[in-house]
Amino acid sequence: MQISFLDWEDSTLARRAATAMESDEVRVVLASMPADEVALRAWDGLLSPDERARAEQFRVREPRRQFVFGRALLRQLLGSCLDIEPSALAFSYQPRGKPFLSQSGLRDDLRFNLSHSGRMVAVALARGRAVGVDIETIHHCDDWPLMAGQIFSPRELCELHSLPGPQQRVAFFHGWTRKEAFLKATGEGLTDALPAIEVTLSPGREPELLAFPVGPEPLRQWAIRGIPLPPNFVGAVVFENNASPGREQNL
Repeated sequence: MQISFLDWEDSTLARRAATAMESDEVRVVLASMPADEVALRAWDGLLSPDERARAEQFRVREPRRQFVFGRALLRQLLGSCLDIEPSALAFSYQPRGKPFLSQSGLRDDLRFNLSHSGRMVAVALARGRAVGVDIETIHHCDDWPLMAGQIFSPRELCELHSLPGPQQRVAFFHGWTRKEAFLKATGEGLTDALPAIEVTLSPGREPELLAFPVGPEPLRQWAIRGIPLPPNFVGAVVFENNASPGREQNL
């Protein structure tokens, strides 16, 4: 099992390099949203009519820009993987909002996941295995101690409170992104069972999945890795250890 990280460049050669994956590889492509509004409008042309309609529903400019760039980048990467025009890709959605490619006749069991925070976007790609990715800026969130009490288990809270004060906020975001990456990999989305999904939190410690709501057996099914990101960002990618059948894909 291989995992690789690649910085995105908008060129034909870069797209081919970003999507030239081995069958047992998980790849995370990292990109920075262009500051130029004209350049971003060019990406807008890759979106489907329903995606453009969704983008127009954003009342705040930055979330709209994040959505447009993230979806357009995803289309570029999937189109390159499948040798299909990016604008021709079609998505359907499961009841919990989990998207998947709805084209019939695809021979490549391609799975995917998308996350964005600030100007950063991460797209995880894999063949035949579920994958989830989450990135977040380590921002000044005043209510993070309250949120920690809602999403962390007693063991996690002990680990959190054992850290020096300045490290606790960073540890909170480590825990949040690791749990969310797992939920996105499984397709569950946000859930009230967050305290039952236990992960390591401490900065400098390798990320681990320690417990799930259903017991210890599935721990062998899943793996987690940290993502190399710029300062003030944290992130994680979660993926199945063994390839699985089916064509379901997720964001």
